[in-house]
Amino acid sequence: MTVPPWLVLSLVLSLTLALLYQIFSRRYGWRVLVYWVAVFAGFLGGELIAEQAGISLMRVGDLRLLPDFAGAFVVIGVLWFLGL
Repeated sequence: MTVPPWLVLSLVLSLTLALLYQIFSRRYGWRVLVYWVAVFAGFLGGELIAEQAGISLMRVGDLRLLPDFAGAFVVIGVLWFLGL
């Protein structure tokens, strides 16, 4: 079974964003796993909305990076607002 490249790229990018959020918020430890899952969900949510709306900004392979990052940053903003 092969893993699609868009899934690997989205996992790596969401992990990078989660790690950056953890570093800037100075909240270390196990929380990075929660951040990763939350940011990945936002990343895929942005992809889903962009695909349904037909938006193809900054397309890299099967991913639309601009809406994907927008979804991830919305989740990061919610995490920051909630103080998590």
